[in-house]
Amino acid sequence: MVTIFLFCNLMWFIISAYYGSRFDIFAALIIGIYSAVASFEQLSKMHNRKRDIPITRIYLYVQMAVNALPVIVLFTPLKKMIFPFVINNDILYFMVAFLLIGIVLAALCEFRIYQILNDKDRYYRVIEVFKKHQQ
Repeated sequence: MVTIFLFCNLMWFIISAYYGSRFDIFAALIIGIYSAVASFEQLSKMHNRKRDIPITRIYLYVQMAVNALPVIVLFTPLKKMIFPFVINNDILYFMVAFLLIGIVLAALCEFRIYQILNDKDRYYRVIEVFKKHQQ
């Protein structure tokens, strides 16, 4: 999911660059770099057996906040400045739905990480049975 967020943030950056929205360009660049760092942290899990991924966990909360703020802004007069491409209600509702889906997906990822950290993951028992039978 973090990789999907990375590409969504990249698209946000490209669209912002096209419309020349400096605030959006800066925000998309920062959150895009952070999502790349979180992706690399997850890739490092192949060689690192620690269960916690603190950078990714913080990133998911930041991504939820970055998605929640524009949802609020879309219903204020500031939307023309931050989202110049939102020219009618169809685009407005699409953007709200897109941002809310991002919030839900980030929350689900955080919940899944929480389950893994607390040994409540559904695969935990399977791994433990495999370890027991391997010995």
